[in-house]
This record gives sequence, structure tokens and C-alpha cells, in this order.
Amino acid sequence: MVEDGDPPSLGPELEFDMWEGQFEFLGEAFPDIRGPGRKMKNGLKNGYKAKPEWFIELNEDVQMLQQQMSVLADNQTHSDERYTRAKQDNATLQARVLMLEEQLREVETRSEEKLAEQERRHKELVARVDREKQLQVENCAIRLQTLELENSTLREEASRCKAASDRLKVETARLEEQLNENEILITSLREEIANLREQERKSRETLQANQQVIEELSDEIERLRSEQRRTLAELDSRGPGICPSDHENLQSQFLALKEENSRLQEAHDEMQALLLTRSVEEGRSLLTGHQSLAAELEAMSQDEPADVFNKDDKCEVRLALKEQQEVNAQLRAYIDGILLNIVDNYPQLLEVKPAPP
Repeated sequence: MVEDGDPPSLGPELEFDMWEGQFEFLGEAFPDIRGPGRKMKNGLKNGYKAKPEWFIELNEDVQMLQQQMSVLADNQTHSDERYTRAKQDNATLQARVLMLEEQLREVETRSEEKLAEQERRHKELVARVDREKQLQVENCAIRLQTLELENSTLREEASRCKAASDRLKVETARLEEQLNENEILITSLREEIANLREQERKSRETLQANQQVIEELSDEIERLRSEQRRTLAELDSRGPGICPSDHENLQSQFLALKEENSRLQEAHDEMQALLLTRSVEEGRSLLTGHQSLAAELEAMSQDEPADVFNKDDKCEVRLALKEQQEVNAQLRAYIDGILLNIVDNYPQLLEVKPAPP
């Protein structure tokens, strides 16, 4: 390969001419410098053969050298072509290197800009995260204070609830005692109500019997009155012709009937008073029952005759009945409150336990 500082090639023909002239110059123009008459061991004069022999050998050498020069020229041509191609490739590569360097500078510029943008975004993100973290820390601190206040409030509330629970336990024990007492009282009242109902039934039966007796006595009084009127009418029709003995008999009968009438009237009044007293006592003593006292008294008033109670007695009975109903309502409300409190706080007291086997 030819370097940049080597001389350019002159071509194979020009080089041959130079070699040929040089050989002619050296072989013909100059004498033998070693002197004549000197022979070599190989029989050559002055070390050279005769002209035809060395000329032939020289031609062969020259041809060989020409061939070598041709090869060298070809190699030089190929080297020049490769050099030219190398220079072109070098120029292309230099242009590509310049282009790549420009692209590299652009890429570096874009990378620096992108890196700066990412750094700016990262700084903004870090700042935003720091702000959010600070806000979160502040919110957590506020939440912690709120929870501490709620905790203290709940502790106070728990203390109050515990005290209230203790009071409720005491109140529950007291209410249980009252409940037991009320159950005993209710049992006794139910027994008393059953007794009063039995007495009421007996009173009704007695009242019906007395009413029947009163009706019979009223019929008897009416019959005696009619007989008295008839007797008086007969006396009036007879005039003064009646004997004194008959008159005295009639007078005595009249007095006897009048006394009987007064006695029956007193018995009737006593029966009314007894019935009124029993009705009032029954209305005040009954506390519970499947049937209303007002309905029972209304049924009694409808079953009994109209002349048993007057208006004043009915008003008194209704007033007493109303007062008793108010007392019963208060008692029922109190018992309902006790039962609701037991259901809310101690429902196990109302559980029905299975009977032992």
C-alpha cells in the first residue's frame, strides 16, 4: 500500500527503459574497472560471461523484473484504488461522524432538557409529597387530639354509665322486690276478685230473689189496695147502714194493710241500699279483670228494674267507678313500667325454664 509521502508510480515501460539504459550505460560506456586479463575460477573474464550469454540472462532477468513490476504495478493500482475508496469511505465516515456528533449533541441537548424537566417535575413532586405529608401529619395530629378528647369523654361516659349501672342494679333489686310483692299482691287481688265475683254472683242471685219477692209484695200491695178501694167503694155505696163492727173490722184491716205496706216499703228501701252498697264496694275493690266494671254495672243496671237506682245514686256510683278506674290505670301503668324495665335490663327473669324431668 502506498503512503501519502511516496512518489507516484511511473509505469512499467518507463521503469524498463530506465533499467535498460542503466544497463547499457554500465555495460558499454564504462570499461572494466578490475582491469583486463583477469580471469575468474569459473572461466569468466573479469567475472562476466560473453555478451550473448549475459545478455540473454539479463533479458530473462529483465523480463522477470518486468513481470514483477507488472505485479507491483497491479498491486499499486489496487492499492491506489483501495486508498481512493478508503479516502472516500473516510470522508463518508467523517461526514457520518460529524452527523452523528451533531445528532449526539442534539440528543445530549434533548437529554439535558429532558433531565432538567424531569428534575423539575421530581422537585415539584417531592415538594407536593412533602406538602401532602405535612398536611397528613397535621391531620393526624388533629385526629389524635380529637381521639384523645373522645377517649376522655368516653371514659367519663363509661364512669357515668357504670355509676348508672350500679344505680340500676340497686333499683332493679328494689324493683324485683316490689315485683315480687306486687305479684303476691296481684295473686291476692285475683283471689279477692274471684271471691268478689262469687259474691257478686251470689248477690245477683239474692237480688233476683229479692226482686221477685219485691214484685210479689208489690202485687200483694196492689191487690190489697184494690181490695181497700173496692171495700171503701162498697162502704160508700151502702151508706150509713153499715154496722159499727163491720166498720171497725174494715178499719183494722186497713191499718194492717197500711202497716204491711210500710214494712214492705222499708224492706224495699233496705234492699236498694244494700244493693247500692255492694255495687260501690265491688267497684272500689276490683283492680283487674277481663270484663270492665263499667260494663258489668251497666249490665246490672239494665237487668235491674228502673226504680232500683235513682239519678243521684247512679251519679255517685259512676263517680266512684271513674275514680277506681283512674286508680286502676295508674296501677297498670306502674306495673307496665316495671315489666318494661325488667324486659330491657333483665330479660332472663322472664324466661320460662323447662320443668325438671
